[in-house]
Amino acid sequence: MLLLTIPRKVGIISWLATCFYFVIEPFFMMTSTAPYSLMQHAMSDLGVTSCGHFTYAIAPHEICSPYHLWMNVLFIINGITMTVGVLYLAQYLEKKVRTKLATIFMIILALGNIVSGFIPADVDFFWHSIAAQIGMITVLPGLWIYANMLNNGKRWTYICLFALIVIFVLIILLFFVPLPAGLLQRLFYGIVFVWGTVLTFILTDSSFESS
Repeated sequence: MLLLTIPRKVGIISWLATCFYFVIEPFFMMTSTAPYSLMQHAMSDLGVTSCGHFTYAIAPHEICSPYHLWMNVLFIINGITMTVGVLYLAQYLEKKVRTKLATIFMIILALGNIVSGFIPADVDFFWHSIAAQIGMITVLPGLWIYANMLNNGKRWTYICLFALIVIFVLIILLFFVPLPAGLLQRLFYGIVFVWGTVLTFILTDSSFESS
């Protein structure tokens, strides 16, 4: 599937770097000059380039993130590291068509972060969000295919898939019930990031044992 083999070290570092997003994000929350709620506000709000209310279609609340440029750089880097991480994991699966399909499904979510970084929500909300929204759907069958094909990490992948499905349903319910939208979005991404990181260590350990 890959022209080049991704080394073990690069795979591990890429997933750890992906998780590091949640270590850096609080800096941008604290430097926001408008009130920012981790529970309610979208991750994308920190990358919005303008200040005020209704900076994009579904944001009536005030937004003002002075370091939005660096937040968008963080989105791009996060998408790149996740892409590398997914491609690393794909090396442990049988080289079949469904492996390629599942990997593409997973990478769409990562590409959503890259697109979000290049196109902030207030610049063009449709193109900012479309890849991420599609990715939140495709990652579910992607994980299911991975779980079916894995020998090690199967149970872990099924647990994460179940958690993502629950959160995805809650996100849909946001249209009808007031729920913490920002928290749900972060939980969704956080589970994917942790899934990839833990699975990397599981597969790496198993490869050491078999060698």
